[in-house]
Amino acid sequence: MLPEILKVAEEYGLTFNPRTHGKKETLCKCVFCEEDSKPGKGHKYYISLNTHDQVFKCWYCGVSGGVLDFEAKLSGLPYSEIRTKYFGIRKKPVHPAEKLNARQLRTIGWAEYKRKNRIAFNKSREIVLRDWKSYEYEELVKHFAMFIVIAHIENQDERQNDLLQYVMQSCRGTQIHLLFNRLLAEYVKEEADRADWAMEGTKIGRAAWKVAFSTYDFEMDKVVLNVAILYHMLKMDKVQKLEVETRKMNSVENDKMSLAN
Repeated sequence: MLPEILKVAEEYGLTFNPRTHGKKETLCKCVFCEEDSKPGKGHKYYISLNTHDQVFKCWYCGVSGGVLDFEAKLSGLPYSEIRTKYFGIRKKPVHPAEKLNARQLRTIGWAEYKRKNRIAFNKSREIVLRDWKSYEYEELVKHFAMFIVIAHIENQDERQNDLLQYVMQSCRGTQIHLLFNRLLAEYVKEEADRADWAMEGTKIGRAAWKVAFSTYDFEMDKVVLNVAILYHMLKMDKVQKLEVETRKMNSVENDKMSLAN
């Protein structure tokens, strides 16, 4: 049985609008974007808890989901751990594609397919997982590249903070668990020790920074566009190199067959 979203919110100490507390729509302060906690917004409560359907939504930053997802975000624990907390450990191993929630599946275009044909979805789980990993890798690269651009900006602390807020909000929108934390964890590593996606992001980020620096245009929309273009160029370069290597291998195989004949 699902936990009550109101009790979860109370357990994690959220601040409620006393006029709505316990009603079907209970309003409280958003602990994710914290926009309603800024000076002058004491009367604002951006998170709406539906105590009947056990779902939530912040009307400012857009973060939303069910009660288990809500507790996962509040606690910082994986969704699977929160599910186990209430429903126990499944005896049968769960395929990673089955662990993707509805919003994650919607992001990669599989939510409706699963809803309409569960059996066909189960047969396609490896493809679903491949699509998710591809999407996750691309988002990690792009967001790390944006992070690198921001890190290069000097003597503009306020500007850096504004851009970091933008990246944090963008990370939440990807549906990738703790994406921003993963960026930070890679950034503090020695460059040679970073994951492949962070190395690619570093390369793209430095190139995007040079473009932005040449025009002194660090507007985030422009930075995002530059990163997307450079990522596409890097991807195309990889494909071309792979095609060249494939042609070389095929040529060698053909030569071997000719000699054998």
